[in-house]
Amino acid sequence: MKVFLNPHCNYGRGLRLWKGIEREIRERTGQFETEEILSPEEFHVQVSRALQGGENVFIAAGGDGTVNLLLNALMNSGEHRATIGAIGLGSSNDFHKPFRSEALVRGIPLRIDSQNASLCDVIRVNYQDIQHRWVTRFCFINASIGITAEANALFNSRVGILKMLQRFSVNAAISVAALLSILAYRNLACLLSIDGDEAQKFRITNLGIIKNPHFAGSLCYDTPIGPDDGKIGINLCADLTLLETIQMLIALSNSRFCGLPKTQSWTATRASVSSQHIFALEMDGEVFNTDCADFSVMPKAIRCCQ
Repeated sequence: MKVFLNPHCNYGRGLRLWKGIEREIRERTGQFETEEILSPEEFHVQVSRALQGGENVFIAAGGDGTVNLLLNALMNSGEHRATIGAIGLGSSNDFHKPFRSEALVRGIPLRIDSQNASLCDVIRVNYQDIQHRWVTRFCFINASIGITAEANALFNSRVGILKMLQRFSVNAAISVAALLSILAYRNLACLLSIDGDEAQKFRITNLGIIKNPHFAGSLCYDTPIGPDDGKIGINLCADLTLLETIQMLIALSNSRFCGLPKTQSWTATRASVSSQHIFALEMDGEVFNTDCADFSVMPKAIRCCQ
């Protein structure tokens, strides 16, 4: 087992959190090698070196962004026989949800049981960046367009009051980022196609493409979706007013979505979105800008620790 540590995750608290649990994890798993992530740009070299050395169990010690970074490094390497796991040092740790009491160390969630690893689906996203180049990325948890993506972009910017709140309460910072995004957001005119059907026009308030219903702290869809069912969950709310958007977020905080006014849900294998306007595209908490994106499922693409 090789642990790749992001010491800067959770607003600089990653290294301190890791030092607080490293001994207990070694007692659980035995010896392993730890390597700090040098930078996102150099990380693929670190992973390639480990693969060449014969390693096949990789653990991301960090937040959801660190898990996403490791997933993309492994998928881009072409080595799909590797097993991926995580130690949740981040602020939200959606990859680990729902949390299991037996997989917590000092309140930190673990997915490091490689002996009981299972094959899991991956979402593949092809999108055009602002330089009009096509890019392929992969995500484990979800992708989104609309309020969620804009709130993630604002949350990641760590400016003003958000920077202060993030030091004391992640949920409070998430709520403030969501509220500020709601106040500034205008519904996005888009074309949405599902499983290759004719594209329909929507004014998107939020679109969630999910493999895990949990996202953004305490928010959760009730769409039936599993980690290895070969489908993506598609959750759309369109043309919501300010009040309706707030009501929708309150419902999501209580794990309710299906059947709400102005919402639609599907399970599918592919979805495509395009717009005449640049929009934020969020994948496992990482945000990019584009005007079109194609989402598809890769069934049982990689092994995941329990």
